[in-house]
Amino acid sequence: MELGDEIRSRRVGLGLTLDGLTTRSGVSRAMLSEIERGAKNPTIRVVAQIAAGLGCTVSALLGEPAPPAGEVEVVRAAARRTLLDPGSGVARHALSPAMQRRGLEVLWYDLPPGADTGDFPPHRPGVVEQLTVVRGALDCRVGDRRLSLATGDSLWFRADVRHGFRNPADDPCAYVLLIDGGRDRRGT
Repeated sequence: MELGDEIRSRRVGLGLTLDGLTTRSGVSRAMLSEIERGAKNPTIRVVAQIAAGLGCTVSALLGEPAPPAGEVEVVRAAARRTLLDPGSGVARHALSPAMQRRGLEVLWYDLPPGADTGDFPPHRPGVVEQLTVVRGALDCRVGDRRLSLATGDSLWFRADVRHGFRNPADDPCAYVLLIDGGRDRRGT
């Protein structure tokens, strides 16, 4: 299913009009309409806002495949679900769809020189994020805090505040991001 179709299906399933989703997501009615029709390719930040408005993860909205039935899962680089922000060149790659059923998203982000993810909307209380810079430099905005990270540095934060990331350097940046949905995993 295409992204626009998935958004429309989830919106209708929740009994929301375009105006209702606009109120919940902060994305304009016109933009939502264009995305649903496939006329616009949204930024990663806009997709995150829509997912928050629909009460789901970006990975779920992108239709990540179901977890494997067996004990081993291989996700080949060429088969990864990737969301490319057409304006900034920021790429979001899903690394482990099988972890989603446990409430954990494992993502790889590539940021070209000077690229900015924009601000992501706050997650619900209990959601935390952990990132590690694999290559390059990363400026992080977490609520009112501003932090600079270099290759090998890690950051953990409560993700119920607006947050975003920028590559301040002239070289590409890559980081791995874990989003823990805060589900109780004692029995798993």
